[in-house]
Amino acid sequence: MRISGEERRKQILEIARGLCAQKGFSGTTLDDIAEGAGVSRALVIQHFGTKEGVYEALSEVVARAHPLEEDLEVKRNIAEKDDFGVLRACAEHVFENNLRDAERSNLRLTVFSMLENPELFRRYTEARNGAWDGVISYIEARQAEGALRPVDPRHLVDGFRSLVVHWAAEVTYREEAPDSESFYDVVDAMIQIMLAGLKE
Repeated sequence: MRISGEERRKQILEIARGLCAQKGFSGTTLDDIAEGAGVSRALVIQHFGTKEGVYEALSEVVARAHPLEEDLEVKRNIAEKDDFGVLRACAEHVFENNLRDAERSNLRLTVFSMLENPELFRRYTEARNGAWDGVISYIEARQAEGALRPVDPRHLVDGFRSLVVHWAAEVTYREEAPDSESFYDVVDAMIQIMLAGLKE
């Protein structure tokens, strides 16, 4: 059964995402991608032009892989104005989605892009930034209500996200099995400290 050009493109990108997350960008060739997808190198080139074209398309995949703004737990906590719950649900979203597919995760792609391709790292960062806009808007609304102190919500969210991503990577890629309890103990303590400062 033949598949459409768009389905074939998605299939090639999924293979490319997995290979680049496992071997890095410089360690993955167009031939590797073609072989993994069960297509010719010429077909990969037809869809993406060059290896750099594959990388550019991957930034879209990274942005859509597990969109934070669609997370039901995040939405529920925002609706209930549960400040702790919103931040906890965001941390859970990052950790669980990357843990579920640790060998092909966005965390690994981000690290490889940071080490091997600064322009690609910048694009990945921009793609992920938009995912947290809803949390920034939530904090702004809570500040407008007087529930949280007036601090720069973007800096606050960027700092929190950096801490969560760092700790998620630390827990996920240790030599021993990932310890979810350890992850959440640290995250919960961080959130409590942040909220104590925001509600003084």
